[in-house]
Amino acid sequence: MKLEISTWTHHLNQLLYSYFYYCKSTKTAFNLVFNKNVRHNGAVLFIENKSAFFDYSDDVLFLDSTNSYDYYFKRSLKEEDVKANVHTLNFNLLISYKSHSFLLNLNRDFFRFKPNRMEIFRALDKYALLTNSAHGIIDSRKLPLEVNDHGGNIIFHTRLWNAENHPNEEEKYRRRLQNDFRINACRILKNNFENVSVGLFSDKLSQELAPDILLDNTHSKKKNYLKNLKGFNIGVADDGLKDTPGWKIGEYLLFGKAVITTPINVTLDHFIEGVNYEKLSSRSAYEDIPERVENLLKNKKYLEVGKNNLDWSNKYLHPKNYFERIITIINSDTVK
Repeated sequence: MKLEISTWTHHLNQLLYSYFYYCKSTKTAFNLVFNKNVRHNGAVLFIENKSAFFDYSDDVLFLDSTNSYDYYFKRSLKEEDVKANVHTLNFNLLISYKSHSFLLNLNRDFFRFKPNRMEIFRALDKYALLTNSAHGIIDSRKLPLEVNDHGGNIIFHTRLWNAENHPNEEEKYRRRLQNDFRINACRILKNNFENVSVGLFSDKLSQELAPDILLDNTHSKKKNYLKNLKGFNIGVADDGLKDTPGWKIGEYLLFGKAVITTPINVTLDHFIEGVNYEKLSSRSAYEDIPERVENLLKNKKYLEVGKNNLDWSNKYLHPKNYFERIITIINSDTVK
C-alpha cells in the first residue's frame, strides 16, 4: 500500500495522520511518497492493484477526473455527483495523531520541500507556541470520551471574509451573505441568551463592521478555543467558503456538541437533521437561531444530540476509524 501527495497542506492532515494511525494499529508498512504530479490538496492511494484519489478542496468542483481512478473520495461532494466509484469524505478538519512519531517516519524529501514547512512546524509545535493561528490542530488523544452537562451553554466564535479581496462577483456576494449572518448570529445570541460565548476574530474588517462583538486576544487563540470548547454544549455554525462546510462542525462533533447550522449542501454518511443537528431555514436565517436553541434546551435534548455526535465523529472523523472506513469501502467493492 502506498499513499502519494505533492504538497503537505493543512487540508490533508486528517488523511495523513489517519493513514499513520491505521498503519501503526494494523502493523502495515507506512509508505507516504512525494509525487509532484498529484493535484494540490489531493492524494492518491495505491492498494492491491487499485487506485483511489482523495479530493480535499473546499469547492464542489472535482480536482481530478473520477474516471482516472478506481475510487474517488471527495470532501464537499454534492448529492447529484455521487456515483458508483465516488464516495464522500464527510467533514474535514485539522487533527493529528502522535505528530512527532509521524515526522520520524517521513522520507527526507518531505523536509527539503519548502511548501511543507508550515505543517512540519505545526507537527513539532506540541504546545502551539509557534503556530498559534486559526489553523490550530486537534490532538486526537486529548478528545473527550463522554458528554458532560454544562447547562446548555452556547458557543459561536467566527471570522469575517473581506469580499473585496476576491475577484469573482459570485464569491463576493457569498462572502457578504456570510459576514451578515455571522455578525447577526452573534448579536442575536448575545441578546437572547445569558449562557453564551460569541464573537468575531478581531481584524480591520470586523473592527469596522461589528466592533461590539469582537473577541479579545485570549479567546482569539485557537489553542484556547479548543481547550474551552470542552465546556460548552451547543455550537452554532454556518457554511464556509464556496457554500460548503468548514472545519467548525467537525470540531463540534469530535467534542460532543449539539449543532445548529445553516443548510448543509453536501453529501454525508448518516448525518441526520434532528438527530445530529438543528437546521436553519436558509444561509441568512439568523432569526431562526433562538427557536433552534430552545428546541435543544427543552428536556436537555442537547445532551442526546451531543452524544449522537460524539458517537458519529468516532465512527467517521477520528483517526482510529477514518482510514479504516476507506479501506472497508475498497475491500467491500473488491469482494463484489
